[in-house]
Amino acid sequence: MFNFFSRRLRNEQGFTLIELLIVVAIIAILAAILIPNFLRARAQSQFAASKGNLKNLATALESYFVDRGSYPAALGTLSPTYLRAVPNDPCTNTVYSYVPAGTPPTDYEMGVDFPTTNACDTLGTPGGGLNYTPGGGLQESAP
Repeated sequence: MFNFFSRRLRNEQGFTLIELLIVVAIIAILAAILIPNFLRARAQSQFAASKGNLKNLATALESYFVDRGSYPAALGTLSPTYLRAVPNDPCTNTVYSYVPAGTPPTDYEMGVDFPTTNACDTLGTPGGGLNYTPGGGLQESAP
């Protein structure tokens, strides 16, 4: 009897088609569940990085203002003294908009607008973006 089982085990090698199909189906179900979660987590991290970049730029602008008595005409003026480099927005991969006000500049508005096709747009106000002003701080903007 032992010979029968040992001979049978030696002859069966590999998996059956049904077993392989079940494993592939399980992997497909797990991928369908996990991929949207990963994409949302990526968009959330980019949105948080955008907020952090705007706050860091605002801190550099305030340091510049304290040293010089006015804000710079362009963000590029901040590097390398106040920032190592002016960051791009991680959601749109574009530069942040910066609009100084006054002569010499004594106020500014800075921000980024998210296109409706961007994943970051789904996290904030639809069709909006992020704005930063010295008096109002960081706010989500409406379209």
